[in-house]
Amino acid sequence: MGQEDIKPCTFNNRLVYLRTFFNWCLEQDYISENPLLSIKKKKDEGRIVNIPADVLKHLLELPDKTTFAGLRDLGLIMLTMDTGLRPKEALFLSIVDFNPTAHEIYITAANAKTRVSRTLPISSQTVKVIRSLIQVRPLEWNEAVPIFCSCEGKKLNRHTWGDRLEKYSEMLGFHIRPYDLRHSFALEYIRNGVNALVLQRTLGHSDLTMTKRYVALTNNDLREQHAAASPLSKLLPEVSRIKKLK
Repeated sequence: MGQEDIKPCTFNNRLVYLRTFFNWCLEQDYISENPLLSIKKKKDEGRIVNIPADVLKHLLELPDKTTFAGLRDLGLIMLTMDTGLRPKEALFLSIVDFNPTAHEIYITAANAKTRVSRTLPISSQTVKVIRSLIQVRPLEWNEAVPIFCSCEGKKLNRHTWGDRLEKYSEMLGFHIRPYDLRHSFALEYIRNGVNALVLQRTLGHSDLTMTKRYVALTNNDLREQHAAASPLSKLLPEVSRIKKLK
C-alpha cells in the first residue's frame, strides 16, 4: 500500500479488499476502528490507447470473410471503429436495431450503460458488411438472435470477444483489447475535428468527464495542434533565425 509507483487500479483494488477485511474485523470486535477508512483511492488518469493506422488496417484484413465467424468479427471490428460502441452494446444489437436504409444503428436504453438510448450513423462500408452477415444467417434464426452471435445463434459475451481479438493480436504482433477499439475511435474522431460534445453523445457518456479519459492525446498530437493554433503562428508567421554574435 505504501509503494508510490503502484498503478492506481492495483492500489484501489487492494484498498477495497483490505477495507472489506478490516470492516469484518470491526464487526467481529477484533479491532476498534478501520485503519484504512481515511485513505482515499488514487485517481486513475487513464491510459493512452494509440493504435497505429497500419495496425488497424491490417486488423481489418485478418478475419476470414468466407466464414460466419470471420464475417461477424469483421463486422464487430468495423462497427466499433465506426461508432465507438461499447462491447456489450454491440453484442446485444438485434436486427431491428439495424437500419441499413438510413445508415443507422440504434442502441436501446436497456442495452446502454447509462440507460439512455441513442441512434448513431454508420458508414456505407459497415452497412455492407452487416448486411452480408445477416444474409448468411440460418432461416430458422428469429429476430431475438443478436446480429453478432455465435455460430450456433447464441449470445456472445465480452470475454469471448476478447479471446477472438487476442487471436488476431497474436497474428498482428500488437495487443488489442475490445475497449481499445473504442478508445482508438474516440482519439481518431477528435483528431479529425469532431466537437467534444458530439463525441460525448456518440460514446454515450452522461458528461464530458469520462469522455476526456478516452481522448488522451499523444505528444505528437499536442505538437501538431500547437503549430496550427498558437497565436504566435499568426502574429509571427516567419521568425528569422538569430545571428550569432561576433
